[in-house]
Amino acid sequence: MSTSRHDWEHFWEERLPEQAIFNEDPQTWNDLVWKVCLEDWYLLFQKFSPRMQLLECGCGSAKVSRYMAKRGYQCTMLDYSEEAIYLARTNFEALALTGEFVQGDVNHLPFPDGRFDVVHSGGMLEFFADIQTPIREMVRVLTPGGFFTANIVPNKFSCQTLADMERTLAHSVKCLCRGGLDAFTVLHHLPPGVSRAALSDYVRFCEAAGLTSVTGRCITPFPTLALGHWGERMYARLLQRMLPV
Repeated sequence: MSTSRHDWEHFWEERLPEQAIFNEDPQTWNDLVWKVCLEDWYLLFQKFSPRMQLLECGCGSAKVSRYMAKRGYQCTMLDYSEEAIYLARTNFEALALTGEFVQGDVNHLPFPDGRFDVVHSGGMLEFFADIQTPIREMVRVLTPGGFFTANIVPNKFSCQTLADMERTLAHSVKCLCRGGLDAFTVLHHLPPGVSRAALSDYVRFCEAAGLTSVTGRCITPFPTLALGHWGERMYARLLQRMLPV
């Protein structure tokens, strides 16, 4: 996947209608993943953010900032895309929330050293060929003793790897039934162009940037499957019964 500004503008422009409202009541796999992640991050942020000053880099529709702002955080949202910043602002206004919205480059953050006690990025770092530079910049604007989190998709074998086989099989059968030519396209949770860095690489880059007590762990313990609309809902309900979510 390309990371040009044009591609990101197109990406977020397509999502303007569907991403305007975030459903906190988990009805699908996607809703459930966000519920688990947001609750987990909130508990962590509470331990390390006495000033409750949050910077979200690569904010997109600002799901994380929106969740935290509703709980008292002062949120600053930065994204490379003008369309993403527009969406983030619209979502905040719809909930009568206030925040700071900045269109900018995470490789050159327009903030002074040590401004934020929490810096978060989600689904962003894996789109950089040079992962170390944005990490160094985000650490630079972090106050001493502050907390840095990054939700990334590392290259590793996991339950999602097995789920990709199921998704590929379901896609192939569906295409064959329809006479499609891409019946044997292999589906992978890492799209083309995304970094193949391992989790250990991200940990090493964070430590090189000056962070201490760095840990890498899984926060999405259940894979996405090709189940269709109603199958998704049943899958989410089953997971909620099986897991403490």
